[in-house]
Amino acid sequence: MCLVWATMLVFGGIEAFGGGRVEDVGGKRIVHLALYDLPDASRSDAGTAAELAVQRAFLERAPGWLEERARARGESIPEGRTTEVRLHRFSGIQVEGVESTLMAIAGNVAPDVMYVNFRQSETYIGQGFLQPLDRAEDGWYSSLDEEERRRRVHPAIEPVIRRRGPDGEEHVWALPGGAPLGRVVLWRRDLFAAAGLEGPRADWTWDDFLGACRAVADPGKGVYAVGLSRGKHESYLWLPFLWGAGGEALEWDAEAGRWRAAFDSEAGAEALDFYVRLTTEAWTDGEGRRRRGYAIKDTGESSLKWRRGQLGMMFAYVDQNLFANLNADLTGMAPMPVGPVRRGTEINSRMMGIFAGQTNAWVRDAAWEYIRFQYSKEAEAIRVRQLVEGGLGRFLSPERLEANGYGELAADFPAEWREASAIALAEAKPEPYGKNANVLYDIMTEPIRRAEELALAGRLPEESEARRAALRGLLTEARKRADAEMLGEVEPRELAKRRAAAGALLAVIAGGALLALRQMARWFWKGKGRRGEAGSPKGWAAWAPWLLLLPAMATIAVWAYVPLLRGSAMAFQDYRIFGRSAFTGLDNFANLLWDAGWWRALWTSARYAAWTMALTFLPPVGLAVLLQEVPRGKVAFRMIYYLPAAVTGLVVILMWKGFYEPSEAGLVNRVVMGIPAWGWAAIGAAGAGVAWHLAGRLRRHGCAKLAWVAAAAGVALAWGPLGMAWEAWRGAAEGAGLWAHAWAQLAEPVRWLDDSRTALFSCVLPMLWAGMGPGCLIYLAALKGVPDELYEAADMDGATFSDKVLFVAIPTLKPLIVIQSVGAFIAAWQAEANILAMTAGGADTEVAGLHIFYKAFLFLRFGPATAAAWMLATLLIGFTLYQLKVLSRVEFRTAK
Repeated sequence: MCLVWATMLVFGGIEAFGGGRVEDVGGKRIVHLALYDLPDASRSDAGTAAELAVQRAFLERAPGWLEERARARGESIPEGRTTEVRLHRFSGIQVEGVESTLMAIAGNVAPDVMYVNFRQSETYIGQGFLQPLDRAEDGWYSSLDEEERRRRVHPAIEPVIRRRGPDGEEHVWALPGGAPLGRVVLWRRDLFAAAGLEGPRADWTWDDFLGACRAVADPGKGVYAVGLSRGKHESYLWLPFLWGAGGEALEWDAEAGRWRAAFDSEAGAEALDFYVRLTTEAWTDGEGRRRRGYAIKDTGESSLKWRRGQLGMMFAYVDQNLFANLNADLTGMAPMPVGPVRRGTEINSRMMGIFAGQTNAWVRDAAWEYIRFQYSKEAEAIRVRQLVEGGLGRFLSPERLEANGYGELAADFPAEWREASAIALAEAKPEPYGKNANVLYDIMTEPIRRAEELALAGRLPEESEARRAALRGLLTEARKRADAEMLGEVEPRELAKRRAAAGALLAVIAGGALLALRQMARWFWKGKGRRGEAGSPKGWAAWAPWLLLLPAMATIAVWAYVPLLRGSAMAFQDYRIFGRSAFTGLDNFANLLWDAGWWRALWTSARYAAWTMALTFLPPVGLAVLLQEVPRGKVAFRMIYYLPAAVTGLVVILMWKGFYEPSEAGLVNRVVMGIPAWGWAAIGAAGAGVAWHLAGRLRRHGCAKLAWVAAAAGVALAWGPLGMAWEAWRGAAEGAGLWAHAWAQLAEPVRWLDDSRTALFSCVLPMLWAGMGPGCLIYLAALKGVPDELYEAADMDGATFSDKVLFVAIPTLKPLIVIQSVGAFIAAWQAEANILAMTAGGADTEVAGLHIFYKAFLFLRFGPATAAAWMLATLLIGFTLYQLKVLSRVEFRTAK
């Protein structure tokens, strides 16, 4: 790992940097300022050049501003000492869909200038992450005159930046780092023209939007109408439709003095109905193939298809970077479509705040001056001049051009872009920003997923009134969860019952831990020579092993057990990274037991573990046996099977995500859609036949229980292919003969990562492809230890090939298989990284580890996350004990 980081620092030009600091070198004071982002100096486009010019101007002026503020604080500047400011990009762990700043705060390496989005602003304020900008002793916000404040802060954004803090006082917590951002729809002129459509008008409606989707989408060619997202925050793109129908996600309850979830309204059901039609509506393309929906639901894949010209529309925020990278001849711009009640559009802003954990006055002042300068008139003039000189003046908004002396270029700005931008800001509203609003998107995403599953399974009513009632029921369930989980509304009697159950759970956890320690001591110390007994080592020989093990034991204690014990206290607290953490007793465990999302995640982990054992553990055993019997080319075959393991895990995942594209343009669909119904039936029959043959041999030799297990495996092996065969059979034309049905293929592509019936299997399959070779070689090496005499004796007894595998090879491999199986099973419960990269937990794939990760680092609920981690550990401790028991009895020897 150290070598990797060193390589990145030397060759990648990346400087690992946490919080800012001040150092005095000779006669110079150097102020290091850490920022959440900086322009990439290696890029040569006009937009980046403009930002770099702004940064250079700041570095030139900042020393004078800082010295002036230091004198105002009463600090003397030694004669001859100069000041220099250096900017550093914060380099923390970057995870798609997860705010990396939160992880940096937890690790005490947060940037000094933080990015503050609307939905997490209340969490940042409540947790004490942000320094108020309007404190009199700092003199920051007061240095802005009233005109400058109005220019910087849009009226719709004012309530977001000015709120009450933990002390009950109202403060300004952040400032926009640029012009407000309105959401618009970008559309491809070439794809609309190919579909025979004119561009959207400013007054277009939901029906017009849906009609454009129906006309543009052509999945057979890899073309989709609109790009949406997948994962915890999918409802983020549903929110404008909720607003357009007249609904709200959160409402302020003046009587209770707090925000309440309100999305389970008739308007919410109408918006959900429209969104589900976009993603699941059944239709038939020009070649007669059935399709589902018009959208592709993957943020990365949507961006790629937009660049390739395979995406008709996408949602975007209007900012200078957008204009600078658009081609007006190819890309059109329209406001969000008008819903049944109003136009649902959003205003946002890249707000910047100062990290409260930074205590050095020089660094704090530098952070403020950076925030102030980024959206100052001087910085705007520099940006506009650079963009105009770079040839992008015609793509800047007329207002910016006129304000900076380039009014003559304003006429070249596309009229539709001007109109769309103006409407986007005039009718916009900020996203939810109340208490725990960052959790709201997760909760609102659940009914979207469930509604899509019902629609794809044909269980969502077609009749309008019944359909809306079913959808509203899903929203109401989610709203109740929001009240309990997001707003913390639990009745006292219910809470007492939960605490009693939590006490019993903790007793089980403690008992399990003590039992584990006792059993391990018994297994590993039983029969061992004690000091002083005959034959036991004495003197230096008795202590030498412990001294040799001491460094390893110390390392494990420091990096594993000490954090484990210190972190355990978090399970009984409403833990805060800053400030005092409140003791909550058993409440975290109590609420966890009634958390339906947690139990669902556990069930998903169990299913994932079952798939992992079936697909990535057992096949290498069989492959090793087959490779053992290959007469020639053993080395070549071993190399072929091992090569996928040389590909890094992230590359494997990204490659397979491309394979899983939900159209016949995807490699996997291209393969499976070419298999006829009889082919699927043959595959299922072959798998079942092998399993049932082994079951017969086991039963004949008196292994009845194992025979039943093999028979059940045969049914499982046949179930999937036969299900595909049935889908292909149903896809034949109505009235077709038996022969046509037998040769029928799948009528529509499989939505591998969007359908809960296939998503979990699809996450495991890449691991099988990449892990088959290494696992096979391990078992192949172990097979070398099977004496040839055993095979010869089996041949003399008339044993078949299956008998030799079942009763010679497998028993010899049993200790290794048991050890590997338990380890693989436990590892399968820690698959959050794989799931995060593949589906981000969508399509019913959120495993327990990912649930804990999101709870801790996305929602900053460290107490409940720690409680969940302890429960998961308790569930897995039994398997660890069994593995240790086997290890205590294994005797290792070398193969001949």
